[in-house]
Order: sequence, then structure tokens, then C-alpha cells
Amino acid sequence: MKTKLFISLLLLACITAHAQRTVNACGEVDYIVPETQTLVEAKQTAITQARLKAIADEFGTIVSQTNTTAMHTSNGKTNSNFNSFSENEVRGIWLSDTKEPEVEVKYRNDMMVIHAEVCGKIREQKREKVELQIKPLNKGIESTLFKNNDRFSVSFKSAASGYVAVFIRDDANEIVNVMMPYDGSDGNAREVKSNKEYLFLCTQDPAYPYSEETILTTSKSMEYNTLIVVFSQKKFHISLSNKGEFVPEVENSKFQKWIHGLRVYDTTAQVEEIVLTIKK
Repeated sequence: MKTKLFISLLLLACITAHAQRTVNACGEVDYIVPETQTLVEAKQTAITQARLKAIADEFGTIVSQTNTTAMHTSNGKTNSNFNSFSENEVRGIWLSDTKEPEVEVKYRNDMMVIHAEVCGKIREQKREKVELQIKPLNKGIESTLFKNNDRFSVSFKSAASGYVAVFIRDDANEIVNVMMPYDGSDGNAREVKSNKEYLFLCTQDPAYPYSEETILTTSKSMEYNTLIVVFSQKKFHISLSNKGEFVPEVENSKFQKWIHGLRVYDTTAQVEEIVLTIKK
């Protein structure tokens, strides 16, 4: 009995070690400093990029891309606009430095360049992918094309139980609106059951707190918004303000930082993006 228990514990330790492989790694980058950035900020950015490069060289990256083609007619002539949105994410996290980062300031073609070298311990971060069915709906019909004041909702279904939040990014103004959790809530992601279809952002949703339907608007001839759905098998909370409080909208840079932090510490977190075209 003791022998069997010892073997089981040994196998469990081996599996855990394999799933969370930790290694020593080094990376270096040349970072071109923009005029809007201070030297202190630039040095930190260079160190961060060197760390990310070390992780990417060892474990690789995750690349996701969303493409959209919008057709429009002007003076009897049909034109198309193609947009591509992509995201890279390393497959690991930086645990600690094994030596102090080294930075050197250089100048190349009248531009400031910071060379950064880092060495440290990194850990592989494996992802758990769950099949998600996400459909943007225009007046209840699946579509990514909308006109000003068209009724908008989202159909959602997951192969596993978990938690979900919905956002819309205004790609022109780089502002992200928190659509669900709904305004006035505590900011906790919505719990969903496996293989059950949900309708969000409409009066057919029992949790929807408004009497009027969600609509998409634009004052331009055409603009792009991005529907962002965040799903995890673990509970998560929307904390986006400087005080760690839930707010209905946030700058895209701060939102991306929150997404990155969530995905670093939650291997079940998934982010799906669908580009929406809105015409006046």
C-alpha cells in the first residue's frame, strides 16, 4: 500500500513538473525610444521586451488574428476596406532575475536606442482551450454588419461551465466599454453553464437591468468596433480603475494590461475578438 502511494505521488510530481516546466533563460533587445517616452520608462520597456523575447525564444508565442472586409458603394462604385487585427502572447511567465538586468544607451541615425540584456527563471504557461460559440446579432440575426441605431445582442455558448464578460472597443478612440457585467453590478464575471445557449445585452436576458435594447451608433459614414468576449473556467473580477474599482469604460491600454495580467495567472482564460462594421 505504501509502495503504491509513493509511486502515485512520484507520478503526480512528474506530471506537475512537466506541465509547469521552469528553466533559466536569457534575452536581449535593441529598443528604439520614441520621443514621448522618458529615459526611465524606456529602460523599463526595454527590459520588459528582453524578458518577453527570452520567454518567446524558449516556449514560443500564441498568435491570434481577426480579419474583416467591409463593402461600401459610392457614386455607383463598390469599394472594399480590409482590416486585420492581430495579437501575440508568449507561452510563459518571468519568475525572477538570476542577475541584474543590463541596459546601455546608444544612438543610431539620430535616434536613441536602448540595448537591454536579461537573465532569469521562466515558467512555461500552457493554455486550456474551450470551444466557444459567439455570435453577434443584428435584430436577432447573426451579422457583423450594422447600421446606426441597429439593435445589438450576443449569442453565447460554451463547451465547459465557467465565467464570461463582454466588452466593445471603439477602435477609433481606443476606448473599451464594459457591456457585461452590467452597469451597477459588483464587477464579477457572469457565471454560465456548459452547452447552454445564452443571449446577452438584450431584454431576453433575465439579468439584463434595462427596459430598452442595446443599440450600436455612429456619427461617421462607417466605423469599426470590436466585440471582445473574455471567458474563463475560474471566477474573475473586472477591476479596471486606478483604485481597483469596476468602471463602465476604460482606455484600451489599461484594458490590455488587465487582460495580460488575467491570462498570466489564469491558464483557462480565453479572449475572443470579432470586428463589427457600423454604417451611418
